[in-house]
Amino acid sequence: MRVAVFTPYLPYPPDTGGKIRSYYLLRALTARFEVDLYTVYYGEGPSEEHVRALREHCRRVVLFRLRKSWRTRDLVWRTLSPLPRVVDHFHTSHSLEQARQHLGNGGYDVVVADEMCMTPYAELAPDLPRVVSRQKVDHVHYREIAMARPWGLEKVLDFIEATKLQRYERVKMPLYQTCLACSEKDAQLIWRDAPKVPMVVIPNGVDLSTFVPSRHPESQCTMLLYVGAMDYYPNIDAVQFFFRTMYEPLRRAVVNLRVQVVGHTPPPEIRQLAELPGVEVTGSVPDVRPYYEQATVFIVPLQLGGGTRLKIVEAMAVGLPVVSTTIGVEGLDVRPGENVLIADDPASFTDAVLRLLKDADLRDRIAEGGQVLARRYDWTILTRPYVDLVEDAVKQWRQTDR
Repeated sequence: MRVAVFTPYLPYPPDTGGKIRSYYLLRALTARFEVDLYTVYYGEGPSEEHVRALREHCRRVVLFRLRKSWRTRDLVWRTLSPLPRVVDHFHTSHSLEQARQHLGNGGYDVVVADEMCMTPYAELAPDLPRVVSRQKVDHVHYREIAMARPWGLEKVLDFIEATKLQRYERVKMPLYQTCLACSEKDAQLIWRDAPKVPMVVIPNGVDLSTFVPSRHPESQCTMLLYVGAMDYYPNIDAVQFFFRTMYEPLRRAVVNLRVQVVGHTPPPEIRQLAELPGVEVTGSVPDVRPYYEQATVFIVPLQLGGGTRLKIVEAMAVGLPVVSTTIGVEGLDVRPGENVLIADDPASFTDAVLRLLKDADLRDRIAEGGQVLARRYDWTILTRPYVDLVEDAVKQWRQTDR
């Protein structure tokens, strides 16, 4: 069976949440089918080394370079257009024409759109079954961000985008034969738009061959760790929430407290946090594992976001105890007090962190419970239903008189 997969970025290296999920879903497909990967880029594009790494698994890797006008007039026109900007961003008339030619000549059995923003490509093949993989419910995501932002132009634009996306999702979802969701909550929201579309839920997972239990060394300092792409608004909001409400109480209570914020492209308001005592903002790192290994407690003060958090499962897999908000562990089958501590207000979150720092037995118990839980989220196990879903979509399509 031959599969065409369209992604909004090259899913290699798998160094952000979205790319990690896309990478392991892609690898699962390549283990059973012939897969051609199609992706887009602006500017110089991915390195040949990264493209070559995916060609080891895929039959072909095809890149479409996107060129758009960024003049004010064109930006205003896109804002006024009914098409959501997150969809508009990932295609042009030229890239769609290129994709149409490839799909016409590829001999494919099924087309996969990785995220709603790639649906314009999948819909170029109306004579093939189509699968859409959703990492979040986009309109809910933008509405939550809009509500969290202070009043201003960005808040208004995000509310407009949420409205556009809600309409877009409602129209597009019934066009797909199957759908992949990231959590049960997301699946219920998607089901409202497409109650007849078969759906499977696959939470985010961990590569247990890469993230292995580590002995966390005793040191003279206490390290709290936050990991996440820092160009993603929910991560920015979480870090600001922590430093605004919890950093000072913790610093007064803990001698030699250190905090590391690890993740791509931190904006100025995050970078300036490194001026605080004991705080390091790393930006991009080649490998996040050394930071997990040196940390004492993994903190997840998230207030926004959908899906499930890859970094929590990674932290658990290496034996790092986790303190999270309820939203942070959404979609994971956690048991508070057994494999995670959960707190939603600053005082409770601070108290949970202090309990772990002061009680080595509690710290070990939560860490061990997290390791047990992480073993259930091995990508090789999680992705099997996804591969079956794609195969079933093709079988059912062929059995239907079209």
